[in-house]
Amino acid sequence: MTLRPEPDTSHADWFVDSTSDWQQTATFGPAGFDAYVTIRFDTPDSQSYRSDDLLMSHVVAVAAEHTQTPGDVFFGLWDGWGDLDDGARQYSTARANWMRDLWINPSPPRIRPAFDDDILSGPKVNLYDARHYLLFRGPASNVGQWGANPIDVDTPRALAPASVTWPQDRAWFIAADVDAESMHVGGSAALTEALLAAFGANAEPTKFGDVASPEETER
Repeated sequence: MTLRPEPDTSHADWFVDSTSDWQQTATFGPAGFDAYVTIRFDTPDSQSYRSDDLLMSHVVAVAAEHTQTPGDVFFGLWDGWGDLDDGARQYSTARANWMRDLWINPSPPRIRPAFDDDILSGPKVNLYDARHYLLFRGPASNVGQWGANPIDVDTPRALAPASVTWPQDRAWFIAADVDAESMHVGGSAALTEALLAAFGANAEPTKFGDVASPEETER
């Protein structure tokens, strides 16, 4: 099962229209939750490396236990990722004849966009004109299952995790802004305790709007 596009972006009005500045909202989500926790993304040299999408799926799985609507969750995919369209125009090295194709035709072929035009050009969540998200909807268990078009017949397309995620009952909010070294989750104290237990040294309690210094992040 894959997530389905959600054209009704008014579902995001509750945080898009918040009084916080856009950077705080993109980084922490909306203000007002009982507690917030920072979860750092793994790096390639981490003792137990997990890709961003795998880490996100683990976070969503824990959060799904703390909402009354785990079967109805919204996922906002930043529209600025180059993988969404054919802008890169890259050859797929997964194909055995890619070197021959490059020699015969040095102009890279067009790559099919990740989604059809009615989705890419459709309504988007607009966060103060600074961030725009394609909105998808589905069960928490479908996290990361965007239903994107493959790059080629034998080459599936991998997309970044959602930048904003929240359940229909708004019990929590996961913010994973572009190029950030960590994600932030706002929710109940019980959710914070569950995340701290699940992610150990990779997670710590935080306050809304409190960004750690580089030195603190490295420790």
